[in-house]
Amino acid sequence: MHAPAGFASPVVPVYHNAGSISAPTSIPERDTRDVLHPITVNATDKDWVTHVLPTGRIVSPVGTVDGTPNFATNVVALGPDHIAVLANGATRAQTVTLYDTKTLRAVAQLAAYKENADPRAASSTLSTVGHQSLYQGIATGPDHTFFTAGGDSNDVAEFRFEDGKIHLLRRYPLQWQAFPKDQYPYYYQGERKPGKARLFYPDAVALGPNRRHLFVAGMLSNSVARIDLKTGQTQYLNVGPYPFALTLADGGKRLVVSLWGADAVAVLDPTDFKSLGTVAVGPQTGPDNLAAGVHPTALVARTDGPQVYVALANTDQVVEVDSQTLKSTAVLNDSPYPDAPPGSYPDALAIADGKLFVANAGNNDVAVYDLASGKALGLIPTGWYPTGMTVSQDALYVVAAKGLGTGPNVQHQWVGNMMDGLVQKIPLNELSEKLPGWTKAALDNDGFSEPQRRAREAEDQKVTGFLRKHIRYVVFILRENKTFDEDFGDYKPAGAWADSKLDLYGPRQVPNLYDLAHHYTLFVNFMADGEVTAQGHQWTTAASDSDFVQRTWPEYYSGRGLVGNPGWTQPLIPVGAPGKADFHPSSDNPYSDYRNLSALGKWTNPWISYPERLFLFNDLLNHHVSFEDFGEFVSRSEAGNISAAMKQHLATGFPGWDRMILDTYREKVAENWLKAHPGAKFPHFIYIWLPDDHTAGRAPCYYTPDYYVANNDYATAKFIHYLSTTPQWKHMVVFLTEDDAQSGADHIDAHRTLALAMGPWVKQGFLETNLYSQVNILKTTEAIFGLPPMSQWDQNASVFRGIWTDHPDFAPTPKPTPIQIPVAFNSGACTNVKLLRREVGMTGHSLSGKWFKEHEDTLEAKLPPLAKDVRYSPTTLLKVPGPEQMKQEWVAAKGEKSYDQVMAYLRRIAAKHHAPLAAFRAGEDE
Repeated sequence: MHAPAGFASPVVPVYHNAGSISAPTSIPERDTRDVLHPITVNATDKDWVTHVLPTGRIVSPVGTVDGTPNFATNVVALGPDHIAVLANGATRAQTVTLYDTKTLRAVAQLAAYKENADPRAASSTLSTVGHQSLYQGIATGPDHTFFTAGGDSNDVAEFRFEDGKIHLLRRYPLQWQAFPKDQYPYYYQGERKPGKARLFYPDAVALGPNRRHLFVAGMLSNSVARIDLKTGQTQYLNVGPYPFALTLADGGKRLVVSLWGADAVAVLDPTDFKSLGTVAVGPQTGPDNLAAGVHPTALVARTDGPQVYVALANTDQVVEVDSQTLKSTAVLNDSPYPDAPPGSYPDALAIADGKLFVANAGNNDVAVYDLASGKALGLIPTGWYPTGMTVSQDALYVVAAKGLGTGPNVQHQWVGNMMDGLVQKIPLNELSEKLPGWTKAALDNDGFSEPQRRAREAEDQKVTGFLRKHIRYVVFILRENKTFDEDFGDYKPAGAWADSKLDLYGPRQVPNLYDLAHHYTLFVNFMADGEVTAQGHQWTTAASDSDFVQRTWPEYYSGRGLVGNPGWTQPLIPVGAPGKADFHPSSDNPYSDYRNLSALGKWTNPWISYPERLFLFNDLLNHHVSFEDFGEFVSRSEAGNISAAMKQHLATGFPGWDRMILDTYREKVAENWLKAHPGAKFPHFIYIWLPDDHTAGRAPCYYTPDYYVANNDYATAKFIHYLSTTPQWKHMVVFLTEDDAQSGADHIDAHRTLALAMGPWVKQGFLETNLYSQVNILKTTEAIFGLPPMSQWDQNASVFRGIWTDHPDFAPTPKPTPIQIPVAFNSGACTNVKLLRREVGMTGHSLSGKWFKEHEDTLEAKLPPLAKDVRYSPTTLLKVPGPEQMKQEWVAAKGEKSYDQVMAYLRRIAAKHHAPLAAFRAGEDE
């Protein structure tokens, strides 16, 4: 089960100015942050589990801890001797792991594969099952049995722990249920695979009061199923949008269902299986609603009455609901300090010893409340992103999805699944003695203590005065999917911050990036706050993501039945070819995201994914700061419409995601728009998305990775050069970064990406070594324009401090170096449709019905399928796991031999860290 014990000494920099992390004078080698056996945390070994996250916050869990597979989301007691931890990360196999409650040592594990099980993985303690997925729901039954919600496998599976192994007993298949057309999400939002039925998508399970029935929440059906465990007969009942959790209440007379996609909970009669009504736990929603939802998630019922507690993950509240009267009776404020903005993300609840425990996924702690008075008693530090809790044998067990965070991806892990989760045991009899100290530690770890906040605010005010005097225009350029070492590994001035052996693109592909770094400020210790694109674009526009994004992206990145929904709209019908029956003119249209859903047909509505305070664009609009958005998504109403006021700030002629349209065209559109809006019409904030450095890997007929990156480099520099020739340049700062770091290896941290600051008031030739992240860009932008914080992250992040100069240089940036890479395309069979898409894309258009009619004679009657090893398509490129993208880009740019050499180099580093290249516990998917 466990790899050999062994830990490299962790690097834990000290807080500097209560907001950034001071850089070490040299760059020591860092560990992989995997806990490989139980550790009881005390003064002598606390350092082993203390780590700095990419956000700059510190995790330092208490009690006894052990590692779990990637992205643990639930934990339940399995008799008095074991707990069961479910992990449903974006991994090839998802797992249930059993731990001994006394020692917290793993004793058995089930690996569930979405396709065929890997027989080589089975062992004396590891069981495997094929064609089975897991999705955050698990419930215990009698005689060491437990039930799991199957998500993409569209079933509930029953297992028994016996003779040291986990055995599959039975599967209960479930069927999708239609829901009212006026009920969010309005359209079915699962993947529609040819020949495959729509998914019920089980995500929560609860055993009935007499153990005769099993109740199952179906996220994509807005329904609850009741399964007769003897006969297998199943009944269904519509309950409302996106049911999340289930719990029995009032002595088993009520079944309460939290509705993720509505500001309410549903209450059912479990015996008659009928609805008793709903209870509002937030403002009521509807098609025209522009505010984000409150996100009701976890539930826990009192045993001495009809009360049920509901966690509202988006608003940092816990609501008490009376399941008899169907009324909300009390509200607990789950903020970590007075008047804190959202960000705690309460998403797991437990009751024990007269106390209510609330797991705060955003703050890496568990808040403790007195159940009778509602008084806050203190905080318990946990691992990164706690997601589940249970009480057993006088101890509280907590699982954290991201464990202790990341170090370098020395095993060439994908940042999306490289992080082990964490299970934590906290003896309840230690609370009275240790809770005060734990509370102080939890606040200090997040930078939330009053002295820290006062000191940070004082330092920020000094910088803010300078910025407001000199900076009036902010430009934010966002690109796609690069680690620092991928682009700057061979940048000699970076010294030990760069690893030339991991450099993929250098002066030939990105000469302008190197030149800009030489002339302005390069951040060498800069982190992406999320792991993948789904999170990244929310962090760069909202200074947070949401619990919905965090819990769902692993399912669609691993191809487990969900349609991606991070903020953009995506078509709910297959993207067909023009002239075919399944073709819709907007289904693959890069300009369609700024249109209303009524004009697009059946598209996902991303409303449920929004964080509570929405996005920077909403704040700019509300505070009358002029802005223009080139390519990024904005908030919509619940029905999918963009407000008229917001539409005035959207460059609707700017193409979104389309690999056949190059960034040089995007730059031209943006530059022409700005030229047409001089003087007072020139926006004070500009956000532009230039995504071509993502590339298309080796997909046939697309441009080669080298050319995509070179084109992106030239387009970026050309846009910055144009800005430097405008009158506004004298009072401008330009920030450049990537949305995430998922596509390659990095020797400092798998979250590390590149960032630059440019402008007359920015230091020239400066390396910024303090730890910063994407949130600091938003915090600095807010400081310049006097905007309020959107979340606890930007409120407690620092304004950029050391990068400014009192001696401005108003000269324009150097003229961009022309593209050094010749236009070239990936080899392979090209369909006429794809060739036509490329031809049309060169003009900035998409392959519409009109274009099809003009070129109909050249199209093939039937399109051949892509080669089996090609995983890219125009609509799924954003969801390709990083290792596959790195492999395709590296081979295309440097060849198979070079790729083998870099993998050998990574293996050597891995061996030095005593870490296997393909460690199942680390979620490896080679």
